[in-house]
Amino acid sequence: MKKCLITTKKINKIKYDNYETFIGVEYGAKFLYKKRELKNRYYISDFDSFKKFFKKKEQINNIVILPKERDFVDTEEAIKYAIKLGYKNQQIEVFVDEDLGRKDHLFNIFNLARKYQIIIFGNKFKITPISKEQKIKIYKNNYKYISLFIFEKTIIKTKSLKYDLNKKEFNLNQATNLISNEILKDSCYVEFSNKGLIIQAND
Repeated sequence: MKKCLITTKKINKIKYDNYETFIGVEYGAKFLYKKRELKNRYYISDFDSFKKFFKKKEQINNIVILPKERDFVDTEEAIKYAIKLGYKNQQIEVFVDEDLGRKDHLFNIFNLARKYQIIIFGNKFKITPISKEQKIKIYKNNYKYISLFIFEKTIIKTKSLKYDLNKKEFNLNQATNLISNEILKDSCYVEFSNKGLIIQAND
């Protein structure tokens, strides 16, 4: 499956061969610009922080300059651009800074993952969307915890979790019971009756 990687910062460990297109946003744009060995690189931002770095931007291909005054976030524009390039849903992966600073950005990450059904990850977490009536295989990798998030009344079935669920129905008031589970083997299966998010994380 062809994939597009969007990054908002420097990435220390990643298999670039898993992707065929790369989009850098703000600090991620500066990082990708230096990765000359990568093909199909795009840069999206207003670049206020990098005026000196991109002072010869007319000599750099694939730059999308955003207006300084805008009512949208750069990351979402990068996602829309990836869609314009032909990618969709989990073909799009976004790398973000898990610290994030402002917590409203954290909530926005959840909204973006749900809205566009994309994968969002950092050094210590990964958010995987799950569609309505979908059964998905989740690999443990190096993550300790797995949590399930719902947005409406949902029937959930799991296999190979520490606390498995067998077609149990949850409403939003019960959603706190879906936090901090663990995958017992190398992978598990999760099935939702409605859209939701699967979040893997470490301390």
